[in-house]
Amino acid sequence: MSITREAEAPSTPRALPLLAVSLVVLGVVILVAALTVTGGSYAPAAAGLPDPGPVVGWGLPIVRLLTDLAGAVTLGWLLAAAFLDPSGTRGVVSPEGRQDLLRATVTSGAWAVLALLQMFLALAQILGVPLDRAMSPDVAATYAWDIPLTRALALVAVLAAVIAIGCLFTATLGMTALWLVLAAAAVALPALAGHGSGFGDHALALTSGVAHTVAAALWIGGLMALLFHGIRRDAGYAQGGPLRDAAARFGVTATVCVALLAVSGAANAYTRLDTVGQLLTTEYGRGVLTKILLILVLVGVAVLIRRSLRPSIADGSSRAFLGLAALEIVLLVCAFAVGVALAVSPYPRIESALPSYGESLLGYPYPPPPDVIGVAFGFRLEPLFLVGGITLAALYIAGVVTLLARGDRWPWGRTLSWLAGVAVLIWATNAGIAEYSRVSVGLHMVQHMTMAMLAPMLLVLGGPFTLALRALPAAKGPRWGLREWIVWGLHSPVAKVVTNPVFVFVIFSASMFALYFTPALSWFMGSHVGHVAMQLHFIGSGYLFAWVVMGVDPVPKPIPYWAKFGLILLMVGVHGLFAVIVMMGTTPLAQEWYGVVRPEWVVDPLTDTRYGGQVAWGISEIPMLFMVVMVAAQWARSDEREARRQDRQADRDGDAELTAYNEHLAALDQRSRRPD
Repeated sequence: MSITREAEAPSTPRALPLLAVSLVVLGVVILVAALTVTGGSYAPAAAGLPDPGPVVGWGLPIVRLLTDLAGAVTLGWLLAAAFLDPSGTRGVVSPEGRQDLLRATVTSGAWAVLALLQMFLALAQILGVPLDRAMSPDVAATYAWDIPLTRALALVAVLAAVIAIGCLFTATLGMTALWLVLAAAAVALPALAGHGSGFGDHALALTSGVAHTVAAALWIGGLMALLFHGIRRDAGYAQGGPLRDAAARFGVTATVCVALLAVSGAANAYTRLDTVGQLLTTEYGRGVLTKILLILVLVGVAVLIRRSLRPSIADGSSRAFLGLAALEIVLLVCAFAVGVALAVSPYPRIESALPSYGESLLGYPYPPPPDVIGVAFGFRLEPLFLVGGITLAALYIAGVVTLLARGDRWPWGRTLSWLAGVAVLIWATNAGIAEYSRVSVGLHMVQHMTMAMLAPMLLVLGGPFTLALRALPAAKGPRWGLREWIVWGLHSPVAKVVTNPVFVFVIFSASMFALYFTPALSWFMGSHVGHVAMQLHFIGSGYLFAWVVMGVDPVPKPIPYWAKFGLILLMVGVHGLFAVIVMMGTTPLAQEWYGVVRPEWVVDPLTDTRYGGQVAWGISEIPMLFMVVMVAAQWARSDEREARRQDRQADRDGDAELTAYNEHLAALDQRSRRPD
């Protein structure tokens, strides 16, 4: 009781608003200093050039910092409610989690307002007009949605408002996790529209920018939530154990965030600097070095925090932990401010112009005429799929090693199938085929069918969910672990919808007609984000189809084998119809894109399109045939298992079922022999 009274002492909560205001002021001061050092501070425009004025010049980076902090704190509350706070029961958030959801409602509401204000400030800077002019309905309605950055900020405001309303009525862990994912997506949106998107290697710039932004927001947001609960000592955190456990769980997240920050920060610096020497010779480079130094100090403080966890929290005294956590947050806010300054400051790298408009859209020179060596063994970096594929392979191998270490068995065929699927996925997105697919419809179709048919089929046969459920330990106590989250996901309403055969048919086959026979393909190809989203659709839809038809992992609502055969035959017919339409077409596909990025060796676009139809016909038939064989084999094994089960049952009960059936037939025979 004394601990509760001490936790509810009025002096401690009063310090929290002062701490928050102090952090904001510190961040603004560091931001202004960093802008001055990196050359991003406001300076009046030359005579005759549009100048939005000092309110916009200084207000935009400051409001951007406040917007990013609001998004990070919202992420922190949602992370705490879903994964860090003391657990409720049966998938319901605890009282502390519910309070954190209400706090997320407040911070996400502020996030929405700040994102809108940043949108108007960005619009004013881009157009070179004062803020009041940019906020006028005629200017905002005309230009805001046409500019990538302001459009992204408008979407952030909408998503933040949705999260605010959703958190107000949320009481389950599943929905809390959904809002967390949505908030992470909203945090990443401005990075997708940043000035890194214009680089020649914009794939690396965009991927590293998104990873850097989300990792930093998760780190600072989660740490703020922990520090808040540690200072307040809310009811669930009144004893040292829950705080220690929450800090230990967050330590895993923080470690991943540190790794992402290091790798993505190096990639960001690479895309913005021409040489390593510019780290010392340019203002931007010195800003990068300052941020690197801050992160190194942060890592050292984080190590000290981990060492202080056991002695400081286990005995009920968390003073050392809270002091180090406060220092870590101060350093994180400083690093956050320096990062914002770097994001809005001019960078030293000078992009060389490409010889044609089509090549400037691609971001690289036209590849030479395709041959086997160039298509199969060339290289075009796509960091998302390369790093993601390597991570999937490493996690799978770790699961297999865990099973083998404790004496369990795992089929080597599944391991080889999974690794082969990952290899095919990386090849389709990073080899020469990825480069050629952006300038040739026929080679694009090779990539499409490989990603939608071959790679998912191999991945599904690896049985990743079954491996995870066997390798991961069950949670001790009501707090969900990773295993429980996977079980929840497999039985969630979303899983039941996406594995429904009707949904699978629409998303896998019918969507091809919407993609290739509308302007959608040109739109997706014209944007790196859209291109990646299209590739994720290929992989995801193909995985769902293969999972429902021939997967070894459990499906929320399995369908009978005859229905699986019917679904395969239906898909074969639809794919055949699609291929015939493409081959017999009189107009080349997606000329809004492929007609612009057209190298000299694409002599006849219509012939190239018809070649794509032939590819769609030929490549899709082989995996479909393999699926038929696999389903037939699975059906046969299922019948064998059922026959063995019935034999064992007959041995136990003396074949009572057959005896009862024979007696029933005998009774029917006697009844038929009776005279009327």
